[in-house]
Amino acid sequence: MIYKIARRNPNLCRFCGICRDAVSCPTELFSEDCIGCKACYLACPYGAIEMVPHERKRLIEILIDREIYFVPEKITVSDALEFAGFPISSAPCGVGGCFACAVMIDSETKLACVTEAVEGMQIDTVEKGGPMRVVSGFAPHLVGGVGTPYALKSRMRPVEVACFLHGCNYRCPQCQNHVMAFTGGVAMTPETTAEMLVRMKGMYQVERVAFSGGECTLNRKFLIESIKHLKRIDKGVRIHVDTNGSLLTSDYIDELVDAGMTDIGIDLKALSLDTFTRITAVSKDAERYLKTAWNAVKYILDNHDIFVGIGIPYNQALTSSEEIGAMGKEIAQMSTDVQVSLLDYRPAFKRRDLTIPTAAEMADMKNILNATGLNNVIAQTGEGYIGP
Repeated sequence: MIYKIARRNPNLCRFCGICRDAVSCPTELFSEDCIGCKACYLACPYGAIEMVPHERKRLIEILIDREIYFVPEKITVSDALEFAGFPISSAPCGVGGCFACAVMIDSETKLACVTEAVEGMQIDTVEKGGPMRVVSGFAPHLVGGVGTPYALKSRMRPVEVACFLHGCNYRCPQCQNHVMAFTGGVAMTPETTAEMLVRMKGMYQVERVAFSGGECTLNRKFLIESIKHLKRIDKGVRIHVDTNGSLLTSDYIDELVDAGMTDIGIDLKALSLDTFTRITAVSKDAERYLKTAWNAVKYILDNHDIFVGIGIPYNQALTSSEEIGAMGKEIAQMSTDVQVSLLDYRPAFKRRDLTIPTAAEMADMKNILNATGLNNVIAQTGEGYIGP
């Protein structure tokens, strides 16, 4: 039985420490005990960690929902569940951040993606505890995000306070928030998360709070409960959800709005599947994610009276000007007045080779979008924002 284990390439390692300090590794790094969870592999900014084939020589006996199964040794609980024939969602982050894969193991809540399946383990696939998630980066924001109305953006004082929910279902090599997207940490409850946001909201005297990430929609129950608790303790708060939109089915959107979401920013990474996979490095579910995000924008504009902002990334190494124009035409068919933020994708994470788009480039892309009939286009540049 061939699975994979992580190995470090010393010729590429820069000793940044992220695999040692921020990754939820369940074993000793790069040892023979590695269970191939890939958490360190996903988090490494330098491509210094490789997944290499490794034979599992024996089967072990575990209990899943009180039934006996035999699975390979030294694999994750997630892999064990898949081996035993249980459906495994591709939405969880795979790095111990989102807690969407949480199961009960020997009467304790543990994460299937970064927990080793061991002999005699008893797994209950129905989690009995309340929702949890790794949350960090509580801070004021001067300009907000894609779902922040441009009229509120200011470099003089904060417009909202935000938190970052760890874990993501995309694998973007140029991710700006990769430390949140690909690491675990200390988990929080929805109640604690909401209370910290409200406390900071009062401290900075703002009217808005934001959930960002990573991908904040991964753990649906956690996000919904956090928003509901926010509304219980602060009825007037405006709640901004910053998302890639890939999981936003119509029923999920309805539940978010009913819970209290008032503003949403959705990043539409691309229009074509080729560009989408280049930007996100997702393959298995790429087509579904792409369609879901576009459908989510249309559904919200057609059915809900909340603020909607759309993000479109641009870097000439990733997206052509023709595709920018095609995206503009698609959006204009839904609404010509929706706020569209053109985002200059910069060197980061595993794509430090990218060249920062110039302000002139971003202005040209903005003009292309305006020419499609869009009236409310903002361009983010290294020199500041180009307004509508």
